[in-house]
Formats: sequence, C-alpha cells, structure tokens
Amino acid sequence: MTKAPDLFAHQPPPRADGRLPVTITHLEMAPSDWTKRGLPPELAVTIEHVADPTATLYHELYDRVGRPWLWYERRLLSDEALQALLSQPGHELHIARDSGNLVGFFELGDEELVFFGLTLDYIGRRVGPWLLDRAIERAFALRWPRLLLNTNTLDHPRALATYRKAGFRPVRTEAKELQDPRVLWPDVYRWPPA
Repeated sequence: MTKAPDLFAHQPPPRADGRLPVTITHLEMAPSDWTKRGLPPELAVTIEHVADPTATLYHELYDRVGRPWLWYERRLLSDEALQALLSQPGHELHIARDSGNLVGFFELGDEELVFFGLTLDYIGRRVGPWLLDRAIERAFALRWPRLLLNTNTLDHPRALATYRKAGFRPVRTEAKELQDPRVLWPDVYRWPPA
C-alpha cells in the first residue's frame, strides 16, 4: 500500500490568496474502447446500488472518499439542492463495501462517471481498477453510447493513467483556479493530510 504522504506530494501547499491552480483533463470512452483490466480483489467487496440516496449518506461518502483529493464542490450545495441532484432521473449511486467497511463509491449520470474513488485504506489493494470496471460495465449496461469523466491534477497521481489504461481517451484539458478548501475549511481539510 502506498504511504499517505507519498500520495499527496503532488498537491501544492495552500496559498495565502485561497486559490488552487489545477489542470482538468476531460476524457471519454465508447463501449468498443473499453479494456477490462481489473482482476477481482482478494477482498470480498460487494457493490450496492442505492436507489434513493439521502443527502446525509452522500455527504458522508463524498467526504470520506474525496476529502484527501480536495473535493469540495458538493459541500457547497444545500441539502435540498443536493437531494434534488441525487433524485434526478438516470442518476445512480453505487457503494462498495468490505465486511461493512466503506471501500469507495461511483456515481453515474447523463453519460458521465461523475465521481469515482476509494477510501485511503483500500488504495493499493487492487480494488481500484476492478471497481472502475464495474462502473464502466454499469454505464454501458444503461446503453450509453459513450462514457465521460474528468480528473484533475489534485486527484490520485495515477488516476489519469488508470483511466487511459481502461480505454478512456483525453478530449481536452483546461487550466482553472479553484477555491482551496484547505483555506475555506482549515479545520476540516488539514494540511498536510494524514
């Protein structure tokens, strides 16, 4: 398993102006481009499709999986706005667990793999590519002609390579400056991460 500090060495320290520069890579995949590569993990991971997720459940998942990667956009939504988003037709949330412990989740909607990630305890345990295959499999079972996703330079250092090995191809990149959640919520987003 990769040691936590090594996973975050690519993330810049917080700046005094509260801005966070990132490069976002937008990718897409057609069903014929998919290269299945995830071997079953040695763990008994189960995946549950949560048909009617609550905002409370979602906040917990989003925080536990996304906080180390500085995800924060959904934190800005009110519970009502988040619940409306989660209840949209075609939106799906799938949670992976190992003996009740949260492994990770994936979220699908509008031909997009909206969010995908693992908790830190399961990174480096051969779960990621396998779970990514399950997400892609589910998306194409919905008869989507393509699957979109994006990743950025704050995500896991191997995220882009993992997506490309699965068959996603970059279609564009963009440079942005986001609000730095470590400055917005210093008591929640500790630096450096533990």
